[in-house]
Amino acid sequence: MDRKKFTIYAASICAIMGVAAGYGVSKGNALLPAIAFVIGVSLIALGKRGVKEVMEDERTYRISEKASRRIYQVFVTSAALIGTTLIALNKHAEAGYTLAFSACALLVLYLLFYSYYNRKAL
Repeated sequence: MDRKKFTIYAASICAIMGVAAGYGVSKGNALLPAIAFVIGVSLIALGKRGVKEVMEDERTYRISEKASRRIYQVFVTSAALIGTTLIALNKHAEAGYTLAFSACALLVLYLLFYSYYNRKAL
């Protein structure tokens, strides 16, 4: 399979996943979107194995690392600031706590992964 065929294949799988998730949500079934997600990701991973061309290289990984780090920095900072502001103003406190706790959870995850990869690199 070449890259163009894989792109069409992956887009088709994503569309089917979207339809299944939408149907599951409309019927109040939380299990159907979860199953569609697992099956869809598995099918895409299997399809990616069949691609003979180079899909990613070191440059792609480096750009992805930089983009991920910047998104992390922006989201955690924004979520913490907006969350504490909403809590302090006593407006939408539930949303404020959700944002604040998600920022804390991401910080903990970051520290765990950082320490793991730091040990692995040594």
